[in-house]
Amino acid sequence: MSSTAVLHGPRTRWRYRLLAVAASSTLAAGGLTVLATSASADGVCAAPVVAGATTTITCSAGGTGSVTVPDGVSSGVVTLDGAGGGNSGDGTSGGKGAHLVATVPATPGQTFNVTVGRRGANAAASTQFGVPGFGGALVAVTTATNAPLLTAGSGGGAGGPGIGSPAYRGAAGGDSGGAGADGNGMVPDAQGGTGGGPGTDIAGGTPGIGGPGADNEGPNGSPGAYPNGPGGAAAQGVFSPTGAGGRGGAGYGGGGRGGAGGRYGATGGGGGGGGGGSSLVSGTVPGSPVTLTEGANTGDGRIVFAFTRNAPTVTGIGPDTGVAAGGTVVTVTGTGLAGATITFGPGNPATNVTCTTTSCTATSPAGTGTVDVQATTPGGSSALSPAGRYSYIPVPVVTSLSPSAGTTDGGAVVTVNGTGLSGATALTFGPGNPATGLSCTPTTCTATAPAHAAGPVDVQVTTPGGTSAAVGAGRYTYQVPPADIDVDLTAQPNLSLLVPYLTYTLTARNTGPGTVTSATLTAGLPPGSSATGLSPGCTSSGTTVTCVYGTIATGSSSAKTFRVPLHLLSLGKISVTGTRTVSAPGDPNPLNDSATATCTAVSVLLVTCP
Repeated sequence: MSSTAVLHGPRTRWRYRLLAVAASSTLAAGGLTVLATSASADGVCAAPVVAGATTTITCSAGGTGSVTVPDGVSSGVVTLDGAGGGNSGDGTSGGKGAHLVATVPATPGQTFNVTVGRRGANAAASTQFGVPGFGGALVAVTTATNAPLLTAGSGGGAGGPGIGSPAYRGAAGGDSGGAGADGNGMVPDAQGGTGGGPGTDIAGGTPGIGGPGADNEGPNGSPGAYPNGPGGAAAQGVFSPTGAGGRGGAGYGGGGRGGAGGRYGATGGGGGGGGGGSSLVSGTVPGSPVTLTEGANTGDGRIVFAFTRNAPTVTGIGPDTGVAAGGTVVTVTGTGLAGATITFGPGNPATNVTCTTTSCTATSPAGTGTVDVQATTPGGSSALSPAGRYSYIPVPVVTSLSPSAGTTDGGAVVTVNGTGLSGATALTFGPGNPATGLSCTPTTCTATAPAHAAGPVDVQVTTPGGTSAAVGAGRYTYQVPPADIDVDLTAQPNLSLLVPYLTYTLTARNTGPGTVTSATLTAGLPPGSSATGLSPGCTSSGTTVTCVYGTIATGSSSAKTFRVPLHLLSLGKISVTGTRTVSAPGDPNPLNDSATATCTAVSVLLVTCP
């Protein structure tokens, strides 16, 4: 009869043997992948088989072996089936082994040793002796130093039958953790021996007691071994035709052997059955259930390891920012990263990915905004966390300028509007012409425009994300500053006996702010007059004098003279007007562009000019 229980055994101190993890190669077969180097097994354990995230290693009965834990796991589920006990010569059944499922901590490269025993041998029928069944052999997992970790108790062998007349059947072997059945016989002349006791977690099972007999007492059984020992199996000097005690099953504490039957003439009692071995649960993962079902297996022992790869974790990224165009080499740190793919946001894989268990290097793809970097392996994808966040630095964009024009001297404070402007390292007015006094927020920059030749230039902003494109909205026009010409005209009569002519001075005074590069001033003479004695740059045509001026600095002036002869009839007021007709750069103030000088001729001997 089987039962189910949940046990938490005492913790055993483990000593791990770490193995170098070689590069893995895979062999696909029937939808499964067989690992060549990530996990390994030897002895009675078959090659590891991978299906998805789970690596399974099956260890069959018949000896010993070992299992090496694959990469990327922190625990394993181990299933053990204890071996069944053998039947006696008359077919009486041996006991059944335990079924044990437990989760144990595991470290990649760690080694587990295994012993997987066979079912106890059945006894051959005999006409002279009551032959018992053998107990099931040991089924156990130990650490690399052979410290007991998990043991599934095996069933005890059935006790031998009596052979005389009347004959008595043998006694059933004990299931794992249970006592063997007492033997049958004739009371009080030829009684059966008692069953062997079950193994416990502190000792082997007690031996059965031999049955009383009128001719001979049946010999006692033998105790089971401890720890991880076989069941009691010491030889019994059994008198024909009585039955021998069944041999105990192996376990953490082996079951005891049953006592043999007593003898009375030709009538023999059946021996007691062997006790079942006990199970052990040690060092399991805290909080994980351990399921033990006693009396579940009649066949050979078996052990199956199932290692499910953990999902990777991402604990850090460096650097955690990069340009929107991608191409930044990023180091991702975490756990379980071997063989991972790396994504920068959903469906945006990195390139050039190379990983160890704890770190990956990868080249970021193009992207925008802040994204979650995730690592994906057969064990799953890493959870989203702030530690795995990566920000793309946007390429700056210029959307407008205020003002959008200034003088060639520079010095204007310009506000640049746009996006992605924070962290700007340079702002240029044309190639290689940086502004000064740069200060930026994400949407605006202020800077002082440098000097530049007249004409339009592209204003561009450079940040760690790149340089803004040259666009019409970012065009700044340099203009030559205007120059205001103040026109002045004076007249002076000739001082001699007569006044033959008047001398006029036509002055162009530059009041700024720009430098005059050229200017033309004209003077209108009274009707019938003409001009003589013109300064260089002046010409006369009829009653008009035209004077051309060259460069005049701000605050400076340039004067030119000419004469107007007087005739005997030139009496009364004589007026001459000087006017700016054209200048470069433009003149912003027309109010001072002309001046008039008026003289009064009383006679050829007297002329007055203010």
